[in-house]
Amino acid sequence: MTLTRTALEGLARRVAEAGLVAATPADLNVLAETAEVIGLNPVLAEVLVDPSEPIVARERAFSRIACAVSSQVRSGVALAA
Repeated sequence: MTLTRTALEGLARRVAEAGLVAATPADLNVLAETAEVIGLNPVLAEVLVDPSEPIVARERAFSRIACAVSSQVRSGVALAA
């Protein structure tokens, strides 16, 4: 899977507007896989994709991952997961 800046920004916009329920499990899995590729703590990725975790913990994980991944992907450039 790949993640572009455009895709990440679209996902972040949807989550900002409607909460984490606006992200599909596939969206979250791609983001989690990308986080692992760039070397983020795997616990963040696990929390993000686990629906049994408290929503606030998942939202914080999303925020931390999205910020870190954003710094790694440039406009129009895909980061493979």
